[in-house]
Amino acid sequence: MLPLLWLAFSVPPSAIELAPVPVMDAAVVQRLADPPRCLAARCASGEWLVQAMPAIPAGQLRVDGNNLPGAGGRLRVPAQPRKDWMKAKGSNARVGLQYGMQALKSDYASLAWAIDTGYRLQGYADDGIAGTGPVVRGNLEWKQSLGERTRLSQVTRIETGQHGTYLRNSLLLKFQLQPALTLDTGVEMRRDSEVRGRNQTDAKLNLRYVF
Repeated sequence: MLPLLWLAFSVPPSAIELAPVPVMDAAVVQRLADPPRCLAARCASGEWLVQAMPAIPAGQLRVDGNNLPGAGGRLRVPAQPRKDWMKAKGSNARVGLQYGMQALKSDYASLAWAIDTGYRLQGYADDGIAGTGPVVRGNLEWKQSLGERTRLSQVTRIETGQHGTYLRNSLLLKFQLQPALTLDTGVEMRRDSEVRGRNQTDAKLNLRYVF
């Protein structure tokens, strides 16, 4: 045991090999000594500039949000100018002012609505109430294609005033059987809050041939 202890303490320090201590890169030392000053307010959003982006290796392309998988599956609605109007309307039955809008119009669907304010001169006319006086009137027209040969449409008219409220609603389904032959079927409902005799519901079926 003693010879072994003597041998361990007798070995000179130069005989023990120590791992070399790595020297820090000069660029790293410079960055630590003088860090980037992009934390100042004057550099806000500077990281979004193309000049501040890291260089792309040769042969590679920069990828943005449009190039990611699934980026093409977006819901797109054709941009169409909205059409609205305001005009005066008058007849032997009613005079007033109308404001309307074509909210949607395409090859497959259309939607338009209008609101009228005016004075009824004659009752029971033009889908109106039974009496005369100031009235407010609404109109809604909707059309929708259900295929190449089928089209669904709805027209709703409502008027209210001092003599009650009158509603007329029609729903029509049109089939194009042949280029010159069409089949129309639908239901129409009329309701008057004051005159019960005007309440009526009709169903129709028409076959039309164009010569």
